[in-house]
Amino acid sequence: MREKLNLVPDAPGVYLFKDGEGNVIYVGKAKSLKNRLSTHLNCTDPNEKSYRIVRSAKDFDFIVVKNEREALALEAELIKKYLPRFNVLLKDDKSYPYIVITEEEFPTVKVVRKKDSVEGERFGPFIPAKNARALKELLHKVFKLRKCKELQKRDKPCLQYYIDRCTAPCCGYVSKKDYREQVKGALSFLKGNVRSYISQLYNQIEEAAERLEFERAAILRDQLIAIKGIYEKSLAFFEEHRSCDVFYLEKRNGLFYGVKLTVRNGIVYGKENFTFDPIDPWDEGILRELFEFGVSQVTEDVVGTIWLKNTYEGEEKPDEILASFKSLDPRFETKPIPEGILQLVKKNRTFSSVNINLAELQKEYESVFLDSFPQRVEVFDISTLQGTGTVASCVVWERGQFVKDDYRRYRVKTVKGVNDYASMEEVLTRRFRRIKNGEVKKPDLVLVDGGVGQLNVAIKVRDSFGLDLRVFSIAKKEEIVYTDDGEVVETKRYPHLYRFFTTLRDEAHRFALAFNRKVRNKLMVSSIFDGIKGLGTKRKKLLEKFYPDPKELSHVTPEELVKIGIPRKVAEEVIERAKKL
Repeated sequence: MREKLNLVPDAPGVYLFKDGEGNVIYVGKAKSLKNRLSTHLNCTDPNEKSYRIVRSAKDFDFIVVKNEREALALEAELIKKYLPRFNVLLKDDKSYPYIVITEEEFPTVKVVRKKDSVEGERFGPFIPAKNARALKELLHKVFKLRKCKELQKRDKPCLQYYIDRCTAPCCGYVSKKDYREQVKGALSFLKGNVRSYISQLYNQIEEAAERLEFERAAILRDQLIAIKGIYEKSLAFFEEHRSCDVFYLEKRNGLFYGVKLTVRNGIVYGKENFTFDPIDPWDEGILRELFEFGVSQVTEDVVGTIWLKNTYEGEEKPDEILASFKSLDPRFETKPIPEGILQLVKKNRTFSSVNINLAELQKEYESVFLDSFPQRVEVFDISTLQGTGTVASCVVWERGQFVKDDYRRYRVKTVKGVNDYASMEEVLTRRFRRIKNGEVKKPDLVLVDGGVGQLNVAIKVRDSFGLDLRVFSIAKKEEIVYTDDGEVVETKRYPHLYRFFTTLRDEAHRFALAFNRKVRNKLMVSSIFDGIKGLGTKRKKLLEKFYPDPKELSHVTPEELVKIGIPRKVAEEVIERAKKL
């Protein structure tokens, strides 16, 4: 099929995957057949639908049409004609999966759909579906529940026992009572009874250590770390909203970005991110929803309502729906998102890469700047917090996509305090020197975050090395691009340029900010605990493992730290210092 991909045109159309007997197993549409089929064939994640489709296919065919609207209509007709099994499966994905702890003498954990009849206690739904599979693996790893479909007596245990993923009830290596304790832990983990179970784990770890059962203490410690890391932080937010779905939408750079959190039993079971582009043609389902509501203009409320309506088609809705928009559909009542939960949801949102129409972008670029479109762009941003942990980022975009292997992070070494101009000069000097020496590939364009001041710094450094490349800067809010030949371009007047430059700038800002936070956290940890007698490197690492955010230590008791191996006097001083953060 990969050889056949060379024959596929870069044009709109419909494609059909077929099995070994020539039966159509999946029908899809695409604005670019070549790009879409390439995405399918290059997928390597077993949890992705593309991977499962391609693994089942032996061949594909395609039909080229005039535009995407024709592709929408043709796709619908072909699905009705062939009834491909993967199209049916994908529609069934609205019935999201659940986790079941089975009712057996030695229970196991299974991922099931709503229609599946498996006896046991259910938890979910999980969104997206891969969250359920990931959690299932975590339960096997942490609580060592058996993985076999049916429990049969064995003389020797299977591989799961030897890799420490099962306690081998099939061989009688674990008593029914001890195995029930494993199941009890998994149920507490899933039900959100985390605080009480954490307290139990602390006591069990202490008892095991006193009896010199270090192997058991290590197992319990791993369970404790897993539970704290995944669920404990979310409990504080969802004690009053134990069964709810939280929807958040915002508009950014002309796109609508959304995130949905699924909360059951007071814990977050899943996260789903969405992106809606009001410029590019939407899929058939979205278009139908728009016409149903009689909508001519796309807004956050419209997108949110479509999203919410599709979510609950054929599914039971939770006790509450918290949303950043008001539902246009009278069947669903939404409540405003409480401030604490809103901040949590915002942290979970992601801004996906924008699919830029390179042909239209090139036309706009060349007509505005009267210059050839750059094939490689390097983007720089400075990040600091009142002069602390000043760093810079360099992200690289080439021929339509970000080249993450070429990203670089810089610590600013020679500048003290807040001085963005001097910081930018230092970083660009280091980067341009490498470009001059041929150590890295020369870009066609360098884009710096800032206004005319940052642009002048970049031009100065470029000219000092005698480099032949363009230099632009982009100012926030107004989204104005300043060029090295004195042009001032209001990108909001040009939709493709606006999307292009803001996407590059935002990626550089994200990368710089993440590095700045990492540097500041390290500085804070190393300075706040320095000088505590009895707190060496190993104990510092232990604290970092259990409490990644040092501020958490201000809310713990000395007894909790003693149980993980910190002496009481040291624990008391650690807590006192943490309270000063």
